[in-house]
Amino acid sequence: MDAVSDERGQALVLAVLMLAMAAVAIGGLRLAQDRILAAEQGRRAGEAAVEAAAAVVADALAAGQDVRGGAVAARARSAAADLSRRNGGGAVSDVAVACGARWTVVRIRVEDASYSAAIEATCSPR
Repeated sequence: MDAVSDERGQALVLAVLMLAMAAVAIGGLRLAQDRILAAEQGRRAGEAAVEAAAAVVADALAAGQDVRGGAVAARARSAAADLSRRNGGGAVSDVAVACGARWTVVRIRVEDASYSAAIEATCSPR
């Protein structure tokens, strides 16, 4: 009797095909999980980076410094870049400070994403 035409042989071929499909599905799920985790790590690193930049700006506001000047922005960018790097995030390409009547908003750009943090303080001189 031929092994391929035998019922046991057909069941074996079917079992091997099912195991191969399961292996492919598990591999695909693993790749999707890795992408999701990497995206989440990047998002958290970006959020931590903007909070670091906002802390620098808030300290400068409390000290009465002009936060629209280059020195504060440079310190904020350095703090954001350092925290992004430590948390596995990308490079910080831009830091901007926007002044409103009641709020100061700090925005950073990390790779292709933008993050912002608001400080309840105005940039206007006291």
